[in-house]
Amino acid sequence: MPRSFYVDVEVYSEFKSFLAQLGRSVSEEVNEFMVRRLAELKGEAEKYRESLDYEVLKRRFAKVVDEVEKLSKKLKRLGYYEDLKTLAFDLGLDFSDLNNLREITPKILAKWDGPSEYAHLFISLAETAKEKRELEKKLKEIRLSLKPVDSSIGG
Repeated sequence: MPRSFYVDVEVYSEFKSFLAQLGRSVSEEVNEFMVRRLAELKGEAEKYRESLDYEVLKRRFAKVVDEVEKLSKKLKRLGYYEDLKTLAFDLGLDFSDLNNLREITPKILAKWDGPSEYAHLFISLAETAKEKRELEKKLKEIRLSLKPVDSSIGG
């Protein structure tokens, strides 16, 4: 059942505007605050922080997956993806973990003879793909370490 409470109009407006830029609603933020504060009052703050970190990680991973897909599709649709991928491979980019991306980036920009905006899009794609792999690794570590949940709790 929804509840109402008083908040200063100016504070609310500024808060709402700022959250909108972050893609969050006031309700989400207030609910998250109340859950966090309740955990603190109950002496469960550390458990809550771990849970919150996990939730943030999941949301970030979903956004990064979408961004990789969007950039890949755009470069493929424009017809530059394969050429840039081949160039990056020829220049020595390690596609298994993209660990040498910083070293290869200037080489891609120097050697690419197509429109530079597409080289920048490809580099952004590679950077985002690298972040995706790092986030995926963290999620896997967390999920492998999760203890089974007692299904009798909470009904």
